[in-house]
Amino acid sequence: MDQFFQIAMVPGGFLALKTGVIIPLGAACVVLIVLIPSAAWRGRMSVPIYALMALAAGLTALGVGHMAGAETVRGTPLGVVISIMFFLLIAAALGCFLGILFYRQPPQDDEPTAASEETTTVGRSSSDRHP
Repeated sequence: MDQFFQIAMVPGGFLALKTGVIIPLGAACVVLIVLIPSAAWRGRMSVPIYALMALAAGLTALGVGHMAGAETVRGTPLGVVISIMFFLLIAAALGCFLGILFYRQPPQDDEPTAASEETTTVGRSSSDRHP
């Protein structure tokens, strides 16, 4: 435990090297976690699609995480890229799960709106319109 603090406290050492990756990665994960449920709030896709996306992202993240932990990949630039993919996939899976919770049905088009009434009267001649 004492060795970790010595490595972490080195000026320009371990922590300074990783903050260039951690801060943008954290921001990207937060954007995904907020963006997907906000699209669900607007009713962009259906609940089964969000469930399938969450399942696919979770299973893919499981495989990518297993690859990131391999002895030959750990600590290499490829390992950093694979770890970034893992965190983004986990954020997408969490965002899809939250999307299911925040999902709203899109409004039904049973009643015509003012815009749709205008489009129906555009093609008519002036004699066809009601006074």
